[in-house]
Amino acid sequence: MGNMSSQRADFAGQVAIVTGAATGIGQEIATLFLRRGAAGVVIADINGPMAERTAAELQAIGPCVAIRTDVSDEASVAAMVTGCREAFGRVDSLVTSAGVHLHKLVVDTSLDEWNRQLSVQLSGPFLCAREVARDMLAHGTRGSIVNIVSAAARMGRVKGAAHCASKAGLTLLTQVLAMELGPHGIRANAVGPGLIDTESQRDETVMSTAYKTAYMKEIPLGTLGEPIDIAEAVLFLCSDAARWLTGQTLYVDGGFLAGNLSLQGLADLFDETPMSHRAQ
Repeated sequence: MGNMSSQRADFAGQVAIVTGAATGIGQEIATLFLRRGAAGVVIADINGPMAERTAAELQAIGPCVAIRTDVSDEASVAAMVTGCREAFGRVDSLVTSAGVHLHKLVVDTSLDEWNRQLSVQLSGPFLCAREVARDMLAHGTRGSIVNIVSAAARMGRVKGAAHCASKAGLTLLTQVLAMELGPHGIRANAVGPGLIDTESQRDETVMSTAYKTAYMKEIPLGTLGEPIDIAEAVLFLCSDAARWLTGQTLYVDGGFLAGNLSLQGLADLFDETPMSHRAQ
């Protein structure tokens, strides 16, 4: 966990749902909500036992509950929102962090693999945003939705078709949500992480040191990001400090997208094994 943030009460009385929150970036976001005084956080994750463990750990910081959620399943998402309201009585913020990552050439990608990526990373945020927006509209909540996209939403890369397409689509979905929900006082923004130092990214079978080294040479700030960097950006967008900010994508990437790197040159360094873990 990051230790850059002090205990503050920015979100006192407010409740957040974070999908994909059992591990990694999602867990860091949920933790920071609690450290900032949230009255409740839902740890929504398809891995129920892991979500329960994370919630049990975070109870030491503040009130949270685990709700097993398959974001690609309509009924599961509806139950997530109902469960949040039953546990905490309200929903003020939604952060869609659940993701699966596939690294394959288009010609090697099956339709099932393509559909799985889009169902989790595009249809999933759509369902979550729709159900949370319905709840907010029904209760007059002036809330916030933040979708986790990726630097891949702005830059195509070899073996990233499904990932890039889903994240690019999510940036445009975010803009439409901002337009439709803005008149009701509900804001929608996105955060696009660059390469983040998570446990899964440290696995050599997932991402080689050679790839990370080559990637880091193209980051002006010269280091990988940390989960807390993404969490801080998300909480800023959910806070009153961003009350006149909607429809935007904030790329937290150490300056990577400031350049014009084509990731095609890095493709050969990347491990060939398809990935099914959470990653940004």
